[in-house]
Amino acid sequence: PPPPPPPRISLILLVLLLAAFPALAQERTVGVMVHTEAAYDGYVLFAPMNADDVYLMDNDGRIIHAWHIEDTAGAMEAHLLENGNVIVVVGPRNEFDESLISTGPPRAGSIREYTWANEFVWEVEFIGPETRQHHAIDIMPNGNILAILWDYHSLDDALAMGLDPALVDIGFKDSPYLLPDRIVEIDRSTGEFVWQWDPWDHLAQARDPDLPNYGAVAEHPQRIDINYHDWFSRDGSPPERNTRGSSDWMHTNAVHYNPELDQVVLTVWRFDELWIIDHSASTEESSGPAGDLLYRWGNPFAYQQGDPIADRQLFRQHDVQWIGAGLPGEGNLLLFNNKHNPGTPDEYSSVMELKPPLRADGSYDWEREAEIVWSYTADGFYSATRSGVQRLPNGNTLITEARDGRLIEVNPDGETVWEFVNPISRDGLVRQGETPRGNPLFRVRKYPVDYPAFAGRDMRPGDRLVD
Repeated sequence: PPPPPPPRISLILLVLLLAAFPALAQERTVGVMVHTEAAYDGYVLFAPMNADDVYLMDNDGRIIHAWHIEDTAGAMEAHLLENGNVIVVVGPRNEFDESLISTGPPRAGSIREYTWANEFVWEVEFIGPETRQHHAIDIMPNGNILAILWDYHSLDDALAMGLDPALVDIGFKDSPYLLPDRIVEIDRSTGEFVWQWDPWDHLAQARDPDLPNYGAVAEHPQRIDINYHDWFSRDGSPPERNTRGSSDWMHTNAVHYNPELDQVVLTVWRFDELWIIDHSASTEESSGPAGDLLYRWGNPFAYQQGDPIADRQLFRQHDVQWIGAGLPGEGNLLLFNNKHNPGTPDEYSSVMELKPPLRADGSYDWEREAEIVWSYTADGFYSATRSGVQRLPNGNTLITEARDGRLIEVNPDGETVWEFVNPISRDGLVRQGETPRGNPLFRVRKYPVDYPAFAGRDMRPGDRLVD
């Protein structure tokens, strides 16, 4: 006999169920995951680290505009100027001399500008045997760029500055260099340095009294101990052998300018600290006492004033910045604290808003601790590397959880009001239902809908990267 007719009513019910509950049809794993009315109305600029493109998207995940960056090994970050141009930090596809040291993927070294129409404007490149640009930049109000440069100093030069030879035997056998991070201000119109600060001018050491930088480090926290290295064990003693390549001595990963104070703040990854320096001092003045640290916070053990674990507040932090004028928390510092309790089962990340002990004259009271006035963390919130933060005009905070390519916007109560997972992985575009792997974001910024770059532009939304 012929088979019975299909159960039409059951099929109709199934269709209705799938329409009412899309998750039954396909689990959502990438793209916009949460979007509430409390999200700040703006456009998100992001550069997937495993792609050659920079995207501008709305809160629904629809692409408003995109830039394609040729001949790179991926972008580190992107900044949108008020004229609609983008400035991106990228690495070249053809790596430099293999005898030099790489920052790892994505390889930085080049800063470029493109118009809204994706036309190349200029490039400054710092890749070579003496210096190397890496990590983040900041765009100053005058249009100049603050950048972080490795300087390659030989170990002989470092020993002449008081580096302990015992540390060379333990930690530098695989490298002939010590790489402090110089901060430079670059004139975009000429590519010239118009200001710089060099930590090499502000070193201290307590082992050789015949050197001019001799002194008890604990009594001179404004200077930098050349014999502090992040591979000390918890009791402060060096390990038997370092295998991580400690030439990258500071690993500064963020730089930010405060125009009201004319100061610069850095996140110094390997010291587990933030440092504040004076930008009002000229380059020549900065090479002397005027260039000593105005303030530092996060790890007093780095200047022999605390316990390496009990007194440490920061662990592998990123993206420190002053909260700008007119924003909630104006004048405070905001950063992503990557890793608490390293080596223990309860590692987690947090976002911290700090009120530094600033005096009226722009100096800092070293006797007072910075005050943590707001923080965010959550179950499963963790990124051991990279990551970023941004305070938005409505008081929300945009957070880049870099490891998993996740963006979240949280309100002051810590509630997630918007969430996006980057669908671009090292293997290409991830489809819904698939687990993204290798989809990191370095750090991301959101711009208001009335930002000058958007005036007169076609801002009609296009397709999503993934539905």
